[in-house]
Amino acid sequence: MPSTHSGGEFLGLPPEASDAARARVVILPIPYEATTTYAKGTARGPEAILAASSQVEFFDEIERDEPCLRGIHTLPPLDVSGAPGDVIGRIQDVTEKLARAGKFVLALGGEHTVSVGTIRGVARSAGPLTVVQVDAHADLRSEYENSPFNHACVMRRLAEDFPLVQIGIRALSVEEDDFIRRGRTTVIAAREIAATRGAGPETAENAPWIRRALDAIRTEQIYLTVDLDGLDPSVVPAVGTPDPGGLSWFETLALVRALFARGGVAAADVVELCPAPGSILSDYVAARLTYKIAGHAIRA
Repeated sequence: MPSTHSGGEFLGLPPEASDAARARVVILPIPYEATTTYAKGTARGPEAILAASSQVEFFDEIERDEPCLRGIHTLPPLDVSGAPGDVIGRIQDVTEKLARAGKFVLALGGEHTVSVGTIRGVARSAGPLTVVQVDAHADLRSEYENSPFNHACVMRRLAEDFPLVQIGIRALSVEEDDFIRRGRTTVIAAREIAATRGAGPETAENAPWIRRALDAIRTEQIYLTVDLDGLDPSVVPAVGTPDPGGLSWFETLALVRALFARGGVAAADVVELCPAPGSILSDYVAARLTYKIAGHAIRA
């Protein structure tokens, strides 16, 4: 059974572990949803992750510590009212302020569009970034449904300013394939990961695809964005657009560990949870992954 902890903070942390001044990691819920194109409900994602986190053990069974006791603070949900451009600008401003204050921003979406704001805000503070994206979808359309800020266009907007390393991709359009073939982004497809699949975390950490991902990073600083549909639906079924053949739990953890071991992870987000009534699996996995990322940020 999990440790006894409850409350509105991520993991239900007590005040001494969630104090804003001492916290290295800040959880920023962004319940934005305006352009989802299949299943609806990503606006409820941040709340579901926070609720599920109250059942997550403080003890990290791999690193053998309790990093949360060194400080994780949870902010109130961000105001996401208004036009997409206005919301992105607001996200950008808040994220920049937090990053300049020395906080590791760990944003919870909401649809993937929120990453445009968080990444631009962090870059204002941290300088040049490589965006490392875990996702089933390339998200490289120039526009979709008459909007350049559709969640299907997130990485196209970011590619205008940042090098991209896209991991787990297995669904894309002709337009996106052409963009990739022109060398505008590094893609490690899901089938490449599957071809070198091992049986556990030790094997995954030495996988060739992880080494290739690290070699493709062009800057000192990294921003990690995890669209939960990048994981296989057997691990996280409650996403807006599930696609078979994604990363396993241990492969995802191995990638996160390798990125932090390299150094320079400036901020991160976990997005696109679409909570399913009557099922807690995806909410809990998302909360566990969020804590894994936060733990590495605290140790770093």
